[in-house]
Amino acid sequence: MVTAKLIAAHRGGRSSATPNTFQAFEHAIGIGADMIELDVRRTSDDELVVFHDEAIGSEPLRTLSCQELQERAGKLGYSIPRFAEVIELASGRILLDIELKESGYEDEVLQLVFDRRLNMSDFVITSFLEEVVAAVEAMSPEVRTGLLVDQGGEMTGLRALEIFSKSGADLLAPHYTLLDEWTLREAEAAGTTLLPWTVNGRDDIERLLAAQAVFGVITDEPELGLRLRAVSGSWPSRAGAHRSDR
Repeated sequence: MVTAKLIAAHRGGRSSATPNTFQAFEHAIGIGADMIELDVRRTSDDELVVFHDEAIGSEPLRTLSCQELQERAGKLGYSIPRFAEVIELASGRILLDIELKESGYEDEVLQLVFDRRLNMSDFVITSFLEEVVAAVEAMSPEVRTGLLVDQGGEMTGLRALEIFSKSGADLLAPHYTLLDEWTLREAEAAGTTLLPWTVNGRDDIERLLAAQAVFGVITDEPELGLRLRAVSGSWPSRAGAHRSDR
């Protein structure tokens, strides 16, 4: 079971910078966060970019070229990084949680990661889409994958664990509200590694950092997470970034 506790800055963290931008990522690196969580989408001309939403304004990303997307973002006062540029920025400086928002470009993401010679322990590829996890596992079984699970509807901690057990993913990244004490105990007993999101409250961060099955928390408040980890003594380690046994 993983004992190190990583602090992952959600889209770079909640700072003065726009999320998912170079400025936000540099901020996360500067404060000493262990990992950046980021979102990858593809434009109409097949550029992989770091952007969360399906659309910018009312225009879907899939209908815009990379240049058109940048022009629209520029009018809003920020720039959208290409995925390849973020890998260069992060390489050797911080771990990456690479969330694929859509299916169909898994091979391109893997090629960029491999071309830039990231260590397998330096990144994880996550998605809400089980088909994305399956595709990555089929293409490169050595790559660590994570299944994201949201709250809402009929989703429970038990259901999340059941879905994960059939997914082939290496870790489960559930919304933090799914992780009650029973679910945490069940995950620990099953040897399931957890990376919950988006954990912002002091009490929730403390509770999850103390859970044996949790190897890190994704948070908008990485500074708070780092302070609470220092108090708890749950120090980070590169060992915590390695893929776990299933």
